[in-house]
Amino acid sequence: MKKFSFFIAIMLVITTAFGQSLEDIQKYVMLRQIKPAKEAVDKYLAVEKNAKKPDGWYYKAYTYDMTSKDSALGMPESAALKNTAFAAMKTYFELDPKGTLSIDEKNSVLFDLYVGYSTELGVKSYTAKNYDAAFEYFQKALEIHDFIYSKNLAGENNYKFSALDTTLTIYTAITANDAKKKDDAAIYYKKLTDANGPDAQYIDAYQFMLDYYKTKKDAANFAAILEKGRKYYPTNNDYWTLMEIDEATEGIGKPQIFDKYDMLIAKYPDNYVLAYNYSVELYRYIYSEEMKTANTAPYKEKLPVILKKAISIKSTSEANFLLANFLYNNSIDLADEGRKIKGTKPADVKSKKDLAAASAAALNEAIPYAEKVVSLYPEIQKPKGSEKVNYRQSLTMLRDIYETKKDTAKVTAYDAKIKEAQ
Repeated sequence: MKKFSFFIAIMLVITTAFGQSLEDIQKYVMLRQIKPAKEAVDKYLAVEKNAKKPDGWYYKAYTYDMTSKDSALGMPESAALKNTAFAAMKTYFELDPKGTLSIDEKNSVLFDLYVGYSTELGVKSYTAKNYDAAFEYFQKALEIHDFIYSKNLAGENNYKFSALDTTLTIYTAITANDAKKKDDAAIYYKKLTDANGPDAQYIDAYQFMLDYYKTKKDAANFAAILEKGRKYYPTNNDYWTLMEIDEATEGIGKPQIFDKYDMLIAKYPDNYVLAYNYSVELYRYIYSEEMKTANTAPYKEKLPVILKKAISIKSTSEANFLLANFLYNNSIDLADEGRKIKGTKPADVKSKKDLAAASAAALNEAIPYAEKVVSLYPEIQKPKGSEKVNYRQSLTMLRDIYETKKDTAKVTAYDAKIKEAQ
């Protein structure tokens, strides 16, 4: 019984060996008989001495890649076959560094795996909103890209990859972000910012990395990316400034935050967004609940200075409205202070008179800024809700100012404009 079993085993080895020749595999490949080719190559490589030769691994990569294209397979099954194919190609190049078979075939297996992972699997998974899978497939496509590039391999028409696959790197970064993998997304966005490219499609990478470093409280890298962003995308200067303001003022309360704004103003004296945002912060602080019983005089003195600076840089509707509104409200505040003085002593009378004069001056000073809001409004093609409100309030301010001045004609004119704006 033992002798019979041993004899059978020997015969099976001999028979299998004859069925595992490289010529048989090549024949199946030439005839495009992928299933028997795949089975044959697996049997061939199961023999230890064959596994030490490169050609079998090349044909394994080819047959597994072809098998992965079966439309009956799901994407995970297809990806698993492609994984095996790529692993086989890496083994092939280890055994034959010259890559003769692959180069003779224009490295078609590797380039096909690249396309398969990026387009057949990656894009389809992303479209289906399976972001985790899409990220995995795009990563694999980049791994194949890097492998091809590292070996200086060419495809059809001598096509070669560049060192950085910009489009695929962007896809991978976006997909990682959509999959809520911020740290992974940063790895790929950083590849783009490290490339120092001023291309328009890179700007998202700079913006992501700036926010990423801000969130991580990495001040050194935040400053480095901010500097590069300003250099390569100067037309987006407002965005860079807003991010720098956010980073510099995060977690700082008022009034300490104004010291930070003063430092930034000194650094960027010609930046409109900075000056305007500073003004908004001052305005909100002046009229906040905590300041109702506090001394607002220093801030009321500073606000028009900063706002006029903003307007001198860029005369916008929003900045002009904020200054007109502040001056108008301050005029009312000054008048109220004057009315509170009931004494008849010379000092009281003088204080009351000075406050009345200051109130009238503030009212007069508000006029040109409110008028500017009115004159700029027709130039706004699609006014936002806030711009419509500012326009109507500016008309009302002007109407009330001229009523105080007893200018009936202008009151009538602004009444008409207010009615038209409703």
